[in-house]
Amino acid sequence: MSSKKKTSIPASHRPMQGQKLVFRVPNYKSKTLSECGSGESSAQVYHSRRSHRKSRAGCVNCKQRRVKCDEAKPHCIRCQKHGVECHYTSKAVQPPKTNNNIVSEFIKTNPDLISIDSLASSVSLMMVSDKLSELLRPPTSGKLLPKELTDASAVNRTIQALHHFHKGPAFSDESPDPVRVVMGKMVGLAFETPFLMHSIIGAATTHLCTLLPDNKAYRVAEAYHWQQTINQYSMAVSVPVTRENMDKLYSACMMISMHSFLQETFTPRTSFVFSTDPASLNWLRLQGGLRYLLQQASHWLPESMWWTVFMQARDPNIDFEDKRPGRVGLDSDLADLCGITEDTTVESCPLLWPLRMLMSLLSVERGTASLQKYNTWMGRIDNSFYECLCRKDTPALVLLAWWLGLMCYVEEWWVEMRVRSECTAICMFLEDSSDPLVLKMLEFPASCCGYLLRHEQERAEVLELS
Repeated sequence: MSSKKKTSIPASHRPMQGQKLVFRVPNYKSKTLSECGSGESSAQVYHSRRSHRKSRAGCVNCKQRRVKCDEAKPHCIRCQKHGVECHYTSKAVQPPKTNNNIVSEFIKTNPDLISIDSLASSVSLMMVSDKLSELLRPPTSGKLLPKELTDASAVNRTIQALHHFHKGPAFSDESPDPVRVVMGKMVGLAFETPFLMHSIIGAATTHLCTLLPDNKAYRVAEAYHWQQTINQYSMAVSVPVTRENMDKLYSACMMISMHSFLQETFTPRTSFVFSTDPASLNWLRLQGGLRYLLQQASHWLPESMWWTVFMQARDPNIDFEDKRPGRVGLDSDLADLCGITEDTTVESCPLLWPLRMLMSLLSVERGTASLQKYNTWMGRIDNSFYECLCRKDTPALVLLAWWLGLMCYVEEWWVEMRVRSECTAICMFLEDSSDPLVLKMLEFPASCCGYLLRHEQERAEVLELS
């Protein structure tokens, strides 16, 4: 066998260690006559081209998005990651849309994210999930996140939560039309505002936790999204409120207020009246945050997307700014309990204004439809009244119990347990009072929350024996 001479490759042409090999394609330029006529062979010029393999048999979703598909069957890795159906068909696909167009389409025409069957909707869903993943990407703090936030189903849970907020009965069915319209606008605004999107996903996940209390993945996601909401919102609210950011701040503030008010179980003994911790009253104190924001942006308030909702909460028969001195228009027993005389002013008595607002609320129809009016009372009480509550002043506690009694008629998932628990706690705390006026004033809130006061129970036992 004849041995062939081994040709050595110059060092300059050898690939360096770690360098990728490339195809070398000859440059087939036409030679000049002089080159053809010469007996010498001219050196060929080579151009490098990066090595790659086309994904010709990729799934339709990956082709639509123009990304490389691993061609795994029956579901490629990308489709598994995003929780969408994976199709390998020869069906022609349309040119991909930008994220902004997909988000806009999602808001306007395709809100039913979970109940989607068509291929085009599946592709849109994947694009929306990409946008959500980008928007809610965890900060690079170096901490390892729980697997419930990073596994393949995490994005799918986020999509479910967004759908639940947009179409779920807890947020939509019982809401008046203007509120539903604004909630749709909130979702659109959230796609450009991470802290608002976190608050929306957090609120929806919180409700899902009430439906599925044993679902650990939802619990982990709930804690994470609310933590991100508070951290990012605190930074956002530290800058001046402007026409451009007011709706983002209003919306997130209301989500935070709702979350702080929520109580999952009926536990009167954990109420602030049995605690020495000032933070135990935060569920009420935080409700004043929206009032602060509204004052900061009062010039642009008519331009807010919430303007119609705010105006709807107004009632011509209710004057929440009624700060008249004296007892005119007040319940005489409550006025006596609060020590209000004809000469009392709002400056001399921190209970006068809350009592006047309460008197107006007693005249409105009781029920969920009056929630926004009831919330106005909660959002307007000032620090002087909070100080009375922290000292456990009996008249202030009775006024709060009356308001909680009205709120007991509101059938909202984030309201019911808190108001019943706190109203019951105040009745328990004050039912041993030796003042007959206090006991008399407790009867209304006790009847609203379903608590039988001790003196009423004793009265019923006497009547039964007689």
